[in-house]
Amino acid sequence: MPEAIHAGPATPARLLLIDRDGATAEALAAPLAAKLMAAEPLIVARNGRHAAELLKVGVFDVVLADLSSLGDLSTKADEAVSRIARLAPDALIVVFLDAASVSAALSTMRAGAHECVTKPVSGEALALKIGALALRLGRPRALGVDSGQMIGQTWMEDQVVHAAEPAAPVLPLWRQEQRIIEDAIRIYAGNITLAAAALELSPSTIYRKRQAWSEMSRGRGAA
Repeated sequence: MPEAIHAGPATPARLLLIDRDGATAEALAAPLAAKLMAAEPLIVARNGRHAAELLKVGVFDVVLADLSSLGDLSTKADEAVSRIARLAPDALIVVFLDAASVSAALSTMRAGAHECVTKPVSGEALALKIGALALRLGRPRALGVDSGQMIGQTWMEDQVVHAAEPAAPVLPLWRQEQRIIEDAIRIYAGNITLAAAALELSPSTIYRKRQAWSEMSRGRGAA
């Protein structure tokens, strides 16, 4: 598996980190620069107001925001995130939460965040998450590439996943759907509500599909 997700010469992506804890920047800066395509060093804002000033005068491709560091923008978390989202309409916005909270994650995503992660998070894992988001949402600038360099699933397979490994066998459609859903549930530590929100499904749909898969598996085992 490749160590980085570089794809030839590219214009560096610009990343803004909003976090009052300087240790976060130190932990994330090197891994993100190594993994993302020619990413410039993180630009750090210690609070929401500082970030707003930076966003008014500069364009960023990725905004990483610690939710607790946005309190100076608004006492309501969703309003603070919404202000950042309005100032950075073309950026991928990832919000850091201090603890897993379904309500906090859902409200921040409704306010404009593209993803929520629970701290602490490794730079390597965060880089892959940004890569997956950029692919899914069609935001090549978040990776410092031109749109022609990021062509659907081919780009992801070549640059992020298992480019050096043999192609996996083709799975039936329901198996692929099952894998996607179960992977999302694992990413959110078993929280089906958060996984459903990320996949733009209702939790009841996931419960229904999992029940159907269980019945199919039992039927195959009995055959």
